[in-house]
Amino acid sequence: MKYSLRVATVAGIDINLHASFVLVLGLGAWPWLMWGARGALFGAGMSLLIFACIALHELGHSLVAKAFGIPVTDITLTPIGGVAILKDRPKTPTQELLIAIAGPAVNVVLAAIFWGTAVVLGHEAYDAAKLTLLREPPRAEHIWVLLIPANLALAAFNMLPALPMDGGRVLRATLSYVFAPEQATRIAAVVARVVAVGFIALYAFVPNTTPMLPFIAVVVFFGAGAEVREAKVNRVLSLIRAGDVVTPYAPRFEPGTTLGQAMQTLMVSPLPVFAVELGGRLVGVARREDLLQAAMTKGAWGFVSSVLVRDVPTVDPFDTLDDARSKMQRADVRAAAVMRGGVFLGLVTELELAQAMEVAERLKATQTRDSLGREVR
Repeated sequence: MKYSLRVATVAGIDINLHASFVLVLGLGAWPWLMWGARGALFGAGMSLLIFACIALHELGHSLVAKAFGIPVTDITLTPIGGVAILKDRPKTPTQELLIAIAGPAVNVVLAAIFWGTAVVLGHEAYDAAKLTLLREPPRAEHIWVLLIPANLALAAFNMLPALPMDGGRVLRATLSYVFAPEQATRIAAVVARVVAVGFIALYAFVPNTTPMLPFIAVVVFFGAGAEVREAKVNRVLSLIRAGDVVTPYAPRFEPGTTLGQAMQTLMVSPLPVFAVELGGRLVGVARREDLLQAAMTKGAWGFVSSVLVRDVPTVDPFDTLDDARSKMQRADVRAAAVMRGGVFLGLVTELELAQAMEVAERLKATQTRDSLGREVR
């Protein structure tokens, strides 16, 4: 994510702080300013500790996803929480269920650890700290007083049955054992939108509720819609074979093709990725944006080989477009080579995926009009 700073790497997963994260430090310090610099530092430090718990929450999701073979790009912490970017989606309801529940489970375990630490410190000190929170200068016991409920609240809030939150994913995974994935998503989306409306009502009619509720409601409402659209895309692409969308007439380059010649092709072709062949054998691909950038820096007499990407995922002609898209997402190439018996047939790119979706939508609209007895054109 842009405007972020990497602060740690765990199990190959980068943990980043978004530039806006400085707001968290200010908001955390604000309630403690009455105790001067000591209070401000304590409040800012508590914010960092709570967001460390959020990072561990996202790591819970990420590590379980990696255990299922799903690559994780990174985790970014922002003032409204953390986001773990997975390069692929879970393939089974069980995978989605375990990945979704892993984050809240981490917070429950953290709360238990902090509670055990508080018990070791002594019940009396812990109980006294609860009574003096924000009434006396901060001290060490206040850390446990804040971290225990914070982790329990994170676990409980994230388990609300509202896509795209963890609880919504748990609900969809559970429904997917009974219903088709798209139908399960639609049911979970309806529940999510009811929860979103509930957030708005809670903010409107209950005093002293957090002003973040309307924002969360908007994210949930539109996020649920995005999940429905994604499920629809998955269903449609799973019905089309990769070999059915490959065209043998797509432009192809050789490593020795000049960038000037490539620019002439780019002016007449909308493809985002181009195959690069040598002696009839695929040696890699060249991405449109890389070719344009190279033409600007190297000039017309540079070569396509300077932007060659050799690591290209491959699919069989009988694999589905959903399989191809999954491999494309994992490889960050935005293309998959369709191979049959070692022979390169062509590329599947984002353009073919979009065209397949458009044709499917047109066919569905035509079938709907036909079933209503109207003219079909």
